[in-house]
Amino acid sequence: MEMLGNYQLTGELSSQNSGYSVWGYGVKDGREYFIKQFLSPKYPENDTVSSPERLQRKIEKCRQFEQQKKTLYHQLNINSDGNAVRVTEFFRIGSKYYISMPKIQPLSMNISNIKQLSDQRKRRLCAIIAHSVASFHRGGIVHADLKHDNVLFTRTSSGTVTAKIIDFDASFLESAPPAAGDEIVGDLVYFSPEACRSIWGESVSLTCKMDVFSMGVLFHQYFTGGLPAFDHRECSYPGEAVAKGLPLTMLDGIPADVAELIGRMLLPEAADRPTAEEVFQALFVPAEQNVPVAAVPVAAPRPFVPDVIQPTTQSGNPFFRPGDL
Repeated sequence: MEMLGNYQLTGELSSQNSGYSVWGYGVKDGREYFIKQFLSPKYPENDTVSSPERLQRKIEKCRQFEQQKKTLYHQLNINSDGNAVRVTEFFRIGSKYYISMPKIQPLSMNISNIKQLSDQRKRRLCAIIAHSVASFHRGGIVHADLKHDNVLFTRTSSGTVTAKIIDFDASFLESAPPAAGDEIVGDLVYFSPEACRSIWGESVSLTCKMDVFSMGVLFHQYFTGGLPAFDHRECSYPGEAVAKGLPLTMLDGIPADVAELIGRMLLPEAADRPTAEEVFQALFVPAEQNVPVAAVPVAAPRPFVPDVIQPTTQSGNPFFRPGDL
């Protein structure tokens, strides 16, 4: 099989359900990893046609991308509770950028499957998700694309089911949000009202509370199997309806206290919504086996010194490695 830097690929990279990337799996030192290749930007390693000014602009765009991703992944790795999947390496080979993460063996659980679970088990899965989201919110990270497809369910070593958050491609630091009118990559079904207003060109504050709204939509799906009801003649998505001042109506089948919580998560004003930590505290009930929600303890922060970015060769030159994080 083809080598990609220090990884031996186990198949072709795929574009299936990948958005702005392609992905596959590889083996390094006997361990399996998920590998993602970003489609843009591309480093102008062998660019012989661009003018010096254009070439410098391309390099600067890549430099900003590198620094943004390094900072984001550093914050993610030191704040993850273990259920936000940590990035192992971020590197460039030739003109293309890659990340690698430990491979996860997911369970096949769709929204319909989860709806059939007992209320206690649904609460617990939602609490695990909220706990994980709260962990990276402590690092100032906005996931910005929380949805069912970005939650993988798997079993812990004790046999209980846990949930892991993946795909931080759309993520940004709360301290450096997209500007009004900029593209926000994500699934419109889960967009918060402020995300909708931002892509409409309005100047709004984009914070971690975006994710709380998305979780409210997701948890409503888990308890009822569907989205909150709204006027489909006027809007296509829940967040769009809220942004336009239209009401959302929750479907039947949600325990009263959970319905009240989801209602607050879906409030129009971000400041009025609970934090992810408050959502976790409201949902958490100990399991019969008394297994803690976080499948993996929070790792202690480790020193991190940004590398000086240098052009790379086909052998690969990670911008950071596990030891750096």
